Amino acid sequence: MSHDALEARYRRLLWAYPKRYRHERGAEMIGTLLEAAGPDQRRPTAREATILVLRGLQTRAGTHSAPAAGRGARGALRLAVLLLLAYAGAGSLAESGRVIPRMISQGVDYPSELIHPLVTVTCALALLAVAGGRYLLGLLATLGALAGTLVVTYFSLVGVDVVTGERYYPAIISVRDFVAGESTIWPMPLAALLLLPLLIRPAPGSRRPAFWLLAVPAAVVLLPTDYDTTTGLQPWATVAVLAGALLWVAVDARATIAAGVLLLPVILAWLWLSQFGAWDQPGSDASLWFWTVLSGALALLTAGTLRLRRQARV
Repeated sequence: MSHDALEARYRRLLWAYPKRYRHERGAEMIGTLLEAAGPDQRRPTAREATILVLRGLQTRAGTHSAPAAGRGARGALRLAVLLLLAYAGAGSLAESGRVIPRMISQGVDYPSELIHPLVTVTCALALLAVAGGRYLLGLLATLGALAGTLVVTYFSLVGVDVVTGERYYPAIISVRDFVAGESTIWPMPLAALLLLPLLIRPAPGSRRPAFWLLAVPAAVVLLPTDYDTTTGLQPWATVAVLAGALLWVAVDARATIAAGVLLLPVILAWLWLSQFGAWDQPGSDASLWFWTVLSGALALLTAGTLRLRRQARV
């Protein structure tokens, strides 16, 4: 009876491995584990359970066998672009969620706001293209989303004299200052920049790129967007993402590096806002959270890079 219970527990742990891997090697692994088990052992040891789950997750991620350094770096770059585009799409989705209900109930006050849903769709197209390995299309869609965002930002800053009805158009420097302070806009130029090396040396795409669309609503909640004005989840949700990505280095160093890059838009936006005294407001914890996120990004990039290099040497 104890033998059957132990075998059942080992089989449950093997669910960490892909289905095909279990079918091909599951019986052999179970046999080896049972032979090494003690006569009265009823459950896997903590060490066995940890190793089985970790190796299974590494196999799913494709990192159980050591990749070449160049392949690992390209994979990290691709993941970084995907996460940046998911964040950009999340920012645009949050804006669309704010604008569309008001348009339905009150009508369209500013036609330029119709660009928000278009930017959301374009970000989703860029995400799908990059996930599928179509990097040129992804770059073009990313630049299109950035252009749409700049246009809608420009028109959102147009002022109207309530007496004369005369319009006052913003200076380019005002648009620049507004855009540079938005962490959801920075991902687009960063993603476009990181896509350039992938055009020269592409990384393999996903078999099911549509699954990456699920990252967009997740980013709305987990990363700083306008959605947070009513939920109050930030910055704790971002810190939780940071901690999870740091632990994930044991499974996939590429994802840890990509998560470090994902924090760059938040860091750049806070740095820009610091020029205008945003950290000096009474009761503001911006400085504390800035250093927390900056330290986290450096820790992610360092841990991921060291782990990737170690995998390449094995």
